[in-house]
Amino acid sequence: MRSQVAMLSMPLVATMPAAAQHVHSTSQSLLVDEISTTSALRHKDKELRSNHRMRMERAGYKKVSSLVNFPSFFPGIGVLYVKPDTLPAGPFLAYDRKDRLVSTIYMIPVDDIANKKKFDLKAISAKADHVTLYYNSGHPGVEMPHYHFVVWHVSKKNEARVAK
Repeated sequence: MRSQVAMLSMPLVATMPAAAQHVHSTSQSLLVDEISTTSALRHKDKELRSNHRMRMERAGYKKVSSLVNFPSFFPGIGVLYVKPDTLPAGPFLAYDRKDRLVSTIYMIPVDDIANKKKFDLKAISAKADHVTLYYNSGHPGVEMPHYHFVVWHVSKKNEARVAK
């Protein structure tokens, strides 16, 4: 009885014949590799799901600085992305330096406002905190005078994330 108890407390591998131990060891390392690979894929998938900018790029948004002569990071706005076929109105998606969506910007030409043009603007599903509206005389990509309608997805305090 004592030898049976001792045998039960010994690791299973130690009681196996040498050939079976090799197969067991190989199976264990394959299982560990499979778990590691699966874990890495889950992490990557979670990262892609959580990274709004990457999802928007897959949906056709382009970095504005890759389309026109515009800084990669613009102080006060951040890193801008837009679908080229939605110009000039947008929406433009603004990210901070850590790829966090901070605002959605619509750029509406002054002439279109004066002509009472109707806009059906695409909404971005993100919580809105507050809205800023200001005039802009024009810049690369939207050269004509226009208004920026900025829907902030962060608090006024957190606007500083794109200040510098």
